[in-house]
Amino acid sequence: MMNMLCFHSNPKVLNLHDSKKLISNKQKFSDYDDDLYKFYHIEESQIRANSKGFKVDFLMRKIVVDWLIQTHYKQKLMPETLYLCVNILDRFLSKIEFEVTTMDKLKLMGLSSLLLASKYEQRSVVGVYDIEGMADYIYMPKEICQMEKLILQELGWILTVPTPYVFLIRNIRTCLLSDEDKIMEKMVFFFSELSLTNHSIVCDYKPSMIAACSVYCARFVVERYPFWSNDLKMCTGYSEDKLLSCASVMMDSCIQICRDGYMEVFKKFSSLYHQSRVSCIAQEFLEV
Repeated sequence: MMNMLCFHSNPKVLNLHDSKKLISNKQKFSDYDDDLYKFYHIEESQIRANSKGFKVDFLMRKIVVDWLIQTHYKQKLMPETLYLCVNILDRFLSKIEFEVTTMDKLKLMGLSSLLLASKYEQRSVVGVYDIEGMADYIYMPKEICQMEKLILQELGWILTVPTPYVFLIRNIRTCLLSDEDKIMEKMVFFFSELSLTNHSIVCDYKPSMIAACSVYCARFVVERYPFWSNDLKMCTGYSEDKLLSCASVMMDSCIQICRDGYMEVFKKFSSLYHQSRVSCIAQEFLEV
């Protein structure tokens, strides 16, 4: 049970909107904050999914993760929940011994991962009856509970993992010029969420690098010069040249998603009222 203790020991500090009220962009990070992120960097190297062990078609995974992004958004769940959900699903897929050959089976795994992440991250309870009817196929509560149990057994009950979200919070504090810089903030989250649909990003790169590249790509699209500053290097621990490989894959993924325009992650961030239509801004900038 110790492995289920939450990383977010102080949610008010790590929550993006609360942190903006408490910490200005110009303030130096506290010694406690530095130590906390050093711990995150150590832990992220120890608990990761392995794409080479995946027992599922990568295109099918992409479709299901995109569907989970939509489901998460419709249910108005906390952002932490989405990142942990995908982490749980990917680690489970890299550990199981059997092939996942049907979309219904993978969606069952995705729903169960979302339920586990919800229990872990949400302030209010999300029950099995809240999510069982979200898929085309109606899953019985017993099926979901059995899958939850199997997932927990395969993962050794380890749900305390640093996802890209915990690094995004710190990076966003550094990269925003003001608390009103909504386009930049939403663009960072657009890149980080589209990266969840790409197995080669989430499995081949550390969460801290994914978070850093999300900021780098967002600054490139928004044309925020310089694309990478010394403050961001100090904050993330990555120099610009270290980001280029991951950023290239992320931009390629963005180009594909913007060109197609049908994925749920694109539609989600095309909202003017809630998301400042940042996916459309990226689409126009990339001219796809």
